[in-house]
Amino acid sequence: MSFSLPQALMLLVPLGLFLWKRGQRPGPPMVLRWALLLLVVGALAGPEWVLRHAGSDVVVVVDRSRSMPAEAGRVASELVGLLESQRRPGDRVGVLSFGREARVEQPLSETGRFGGFTRPVDAEASDLSAALDAAGALIPPGRTGRVLVVSDGRATGADARGAARRLAARGLPVDFRQVAREDSPLDLAVLSLDVPAAVTAREPFQMTGVVQATAPVTGTVRLERDGRVLVKGPFDFRAGPNLLPFRDLVDEPGLATYRLTVEAPGDGVVENDVGQAVLRVEGPPRVLLLTDQQEGTLARALRSAGLEVDVRAPFPVTLDALDGVGAVVLENVDANRLGEPGLHALASYVEQAGGGLVMTGGRSSFGEGGYRRSPVEPLLPVSLEMREEQRRTALAMSVLMDCSCSMGVQVPDGRTKMELAAEGVVGALTLLNEKDEVSVHMVDTQPHEIFPMSPVERGLPLGEVSRGFSGGGGIFVGEALREGREQILGSDKATRHVLLFSDAADSEEPGDYLKTLAELQRDKVTVSVIGLGTEKDPDAELLKEIAAKGGGRVYFAEDATSLPRIFSQETIAVARATFVDEPTSLEAAPDLPLLGRLPAVGLPQVGGYNLTYLRPRASVAMRTLDDNAAPVLALWPRGAGRVAALMAEVDGEFTGELRTWSGLRAALEGMVRWAMEGAGEAGEAVARSERRGNLLRVTLDFAPGEALPGALPSLVLLPGDGRGAPVEVPMRWEDEDRVAAEYTLPGSGTWHPVVKLGTRVLRAPPVALPYAPEFEPGNAQQGLEVLRAVAAVGGGVERLSMAGLFAQAPESEGRVALAPWLVGLAVATLLAEVAVRRFLSAPRPRRAVAGMRAPSPSPASNATEGGRPPDAPVETKPGQEPEKERGVDSALKAARERARGRLGR
Repeated sequence: MSFSLPQALMLLVPLGLFLWKRGQRPGPPMVLRWALLLLVVGALAGPEWVLRHAGSDVVVVVDRSRSMPAEAGRVASELVGLLESQRRPGDRVGVLSFGREARVEQPLSETGRFGGFTRPVDAEASDLSAALDAAGALIPPGRTGRVLVVSDGRATGADARGAARRLAARGLPVDFRQVAREDSPLDLAVLSLDVPAAVTAREPFQMTGVVQATAPVTGTVRLERDGRVLVKGPFDFRAGPNLLPFRDLVDEPGLATYRLTVEAPGDGVVENDVGQAVLRVEGPPRVLLLTDQQEGTLARALRSAGLEVDVRAPFPVTLDALDGVGAVVLENVDANRLGEPGLHALASYVEQAGGGLVMTGGRSSFGEGGYRRSPVEPLLPVSLEMREEQRRTALAMSVLMDCSCSMGVQVPDGRTKMELAAEGVVGALTLLNEKDEVSVHMVDTQPHEIFPMSPVERGLPLGEVSRGFSGGGGIFVGEALREGREQILGSDKATRHVLLFSDAADSEEPGDYLKTLAELQRDKVTVSVIGLGTEKDPDAELLKEIAAKGGGRVYFAEDATSLPRIFSQETIAVARATFVDEPTSLEAAPDLPLLGRLPAVGLPQVGGYNLTYLRPRASVAMRTLDDNAAPVLALWPRGAGRVAALMAEVDGEFTGELRTWSGLRAALEGMVRWAMEGAGEAGEAVARSERRGNLLRVTLDFAPGEALPGALPSLVLLPGDGRGAPVEVPMRWEDEDRVAAEYTLPGSGTWHPVVKLGTRVLRAPPVALPYAPEFEPGNAQQGLEVLRAVAAVGGGVERLSMAGLFAQAPESEGRVALAPWLVGLAVATLLAEVAVRRFLSAPRPRRAVAGMRAPSPSPASNATEGGRPPDAPVETKPGQEPEKERGVDSALKAARERARGRLGR
């Protein structure tokens, strides 16, 4: 037995003395009181009964990275099944898989059976160290156990021996079972493709590729720049490293991406046949204008101002495309055309890399363009919040959500598609007016009612929506539309709308959908569709047709994380008036001079504008003269960059007099030039980057005599595709005028290092990692040595057989808390003491008090006194007071008399 709070036992001494001094009671009640004291103090001490046969825990850690053989999942499942069949009472088995990150497939269980691998992992890396730490977190303190690693040993990330030491400190050894690809007699691998850090436009330069061959072979070499083939031909590779020199020049500034590919018959590892490098071609900062009007007013105005302008149709932007760009201008661009990763890349470009952003208004911009709840919304100097004045007439909406089995698939952040869709629906419902009505149904092969058409003012069960569920099969689109028709036609609101959310690759059984859509059109009901997937998916055309014949809009969410934003965008379009489409006059605001010498009088009317609200600490240069007094031109610094927002349409249906305004070109030029000045001057400091394997090293050199910063700079690493969050790493002094930082790249792709130096930023040359380090040339023996070294730290062994793993493991000490039992006994003892004292024991003896008379005889023993009935009134003589009843009053009176006597009163 043990105690969790043994100090509580010390209470027995003072409480025992108190009971002995003040709580004396003859007979059984005193025994019960002592027992009650012992039980209460014992419960406070937290007694636990220690069991020596509580079993052991085993966590199976399975490598699911790309370097593992195809049958690795099956082998791991078989091993888990063998362990589960050997469990004794108290033994538990858990399963954890890992790639770039660790995922719990099955928590520790005594009886459960492993059903296979279901959690998504990023297979581009193999972080064994993080997986071992996660395994240790699964095993509770005080339990014995071990970790079984199923891997090829080609680990990336931190040294796994550190995690093994942490497990060994808890008495948890690490065993392993190697499952690896067979060694190939030939492996042709691109070790590196080295290019200069930077060149100027049309400057010739040389690059060198290093190719490792395990045996002599004749193969093919292909070199590409931005997808264009520069060199292609045969090459005789000798065993060992082979140097391949190339020369090139680039005409335009920007980021050039080079890709070196080698091929040879019999190559056993094709994943490392590619090398990649990025080259920064320097030039003056340019403006990237994304617009559907290649020769519109905005493009002409910026070119005539002498700016380097790259005019392109909207596309999913990346940080690679934004290298060398001083400012990005979005002219009435819908957020969905930039893509969810593109929106994240744009946010990193402004906040971290010090880029500039200019957004102009229109029906496809700001709130109506899908920027609400997007990564770009916090960048804007205006708020896209919804206010009362933006509400339209009362609306009825029927929401139909796909809950087929495909919605149960998890996305990389661990949430399911259904959870993201439910989050989007909840966000959309919060945008509705109290006078609106709405219904929500989930549909697979049949509709499942969450709640029928209900007024918003009565409250909506948002919790029921957010929980959601994933059913079976695909979504029967015909059933969904018929349910939507039944719900929406039950409302008499002026505006009625059906919103269908469906998988673009799993929309089945449309049935008589054309007839249903015709009936809805006849009753002036519109239908919009949100498709999960791309326009190339099998059922995308069906969803497009439903939206077209329903008179609504269609959206495609390739990235499931964009669903909350798209649901808000569609609800804003039907329920809110965020675009004012009436001619409105403008007035100059105090911050107009920030953009240069612009006329403050004679400002034109605009044909319409996006209704937004100025953020605190943002500057406003123009505002409307209507009742809204809304900002039309606002700007502010954001992070390391700057952002300007023009809520008027520059070139379109609602431009109005702005198109002919004499100050338009100067205003547009002023906005763009102001936004381009965000990064600031970095002095003469130089940032350099270098990659060796997957280790990135970035240095910052200060010029001799330059004033050194008061605070250490930091390195911010930005993923080029925008699919990951920025990572900030502190830098350290290496020399009197140099700071440096190192970071292990987590996977393949392009990475953009940015050095933050106070309020300034320096963009170091980007680097490219063509493939995960686990595909670097090597063999299974090297991986085996890594696993043996990890196991040796804590006394682990190689497990070629799972037999006896639990039998050989020391059993845990199970603990049973006794406090609840003691509390129960204490309550029972208390009740027994009360019963015995009240009904079964003699009265408590009282001490005689001086000055008190003896008590009168009991009425039970003396029925009459002097022939007088006991209940007859006592006769008193004249002048004689009635005799008071002896008791507590008499005792108090006697005590007072004794006190007076002592004081001499």
